[in-house]
Formats: sequence, structure tokens, C-alpha cells
Amino acid sequence: MESNLYRNDEPVDFWVWINPQNWLVKHQITFTGGFTSGGLLKKGKSNLMFIPDPEFESDITPFQFGIMREYMAEYNLERGRERYFPDYPSRLNAIYLFASEVEAHKYRERHMQHVGDRVLKKVHSIMPCLYSIHDSSWVDFLRLTHSVDPESLDNISKAYWTGMRVEDNELSSMGKLWSEQAVLEVLFLGRIEFYDRSL
Repeated sequence: MESNLYRNDEPVDFWVWINPQNWLVKHQITFTGGFTSGGLLKKGKSNLMFIPDPEFESDITPFQFGIMREYMAEYNLERGRERYFPDYPSRLNAIYLFASEVEAHKYRERHMQHVGDRVLKKVHSIMPCLYSIHDSSWVDFLRLTHSVDPESLDNISKAYWTGMRVEDNELSSMGKLWSEQAVLEVLFLGRIEFYDRSL
């Protein structure tokens, strides 16, 4: 399988959904012209802010379950990255981009609630940069209200990080087949600048 990890010294174009109402976004676009990601972690260092408590035995509310479902998807993917793909950008400190306008619109169609009133902007990398491309449908699968056994979590994490597409695999959720068309996201480390700074 071809690698989905890229190091580039030449400018590369990407697309990003930005929230023009966010004061930090306004500042970054208007005054600095771009965004800078977090850096690449040293091998053996964790990027996880919270570690699940193995001794937790209490009941949880639906509210707690909703919060943890989102975090556990990121937790499991980050643990897989740490274990098998430490040279890849972490989802927890990368900038989320799209390699094309088409992919950005596919993401919006599936995640209208997340995109909301955001504005799509074209950006370019300031070299050098590191980025990887992944099917975000794996993340959607992990966020479903179902349980996934540890072996499957490990396999899903490997599939996500290697760039495999959900639609090329057989998945089931709650006893029913589950599949989605790929929506390719870019995890980017480095600096991007906006072609158009208007909001």
C-alpha cells in the first residue's frame, strides 16, 4: 500500500472550514494571515490530555456517555498512532484540512451540524510541512453509539492511520452492515496561509 504520509518543501494548496465569528480565527486571518499547528511529538511522548480511569466502576449518565464517546474515539486513535505510527501527525495537535474543494464539500454534507455557518477558504502551506491523509469515516464509525471490542479498535486504528477507506471494508454496528463513502481529511503539521484574508 502506498504511504499516506507526506513531507513537502514546496507550497501545497488545501481547503479549510473556518468560523469567522471566532475571535481567534479573526485575529489569525486578519493579522497573521494564517495558522500554525502544534509540533511533532518526541517518540515515546503522549499527546493525550486525559487518561481513562481503569478503576472507574460507577454508572454514567447519557450526558457523560456522549462526552466520553467523542473523546474515546480520539483516545483510541491516538493510542494507535503512538503504538504503530509515531511519525504521523497527531489528530490532537494537527490542523484539519482538505486536499480539494470537493472533499471539503463532502465533509460538509455529512457533518452539517459541525460545519454550520463556517466559511470555506483556500490556503497554502509554508514549507516545510508534514501531513497525512485519512478517511474520516473511521472516526464517524468510532463515534457511533455502539461498543467495539479491543481487537477491532486496534484494527480500526491501523486502518485509519494507513489510509484505508471504510467503503473497502466490512463493518457492522448493532448487528447491521455499516459503510460510508470516504471523506478524506488531511492532518497537517506546519504553517498555512490564506489566499484571501477577508471574512
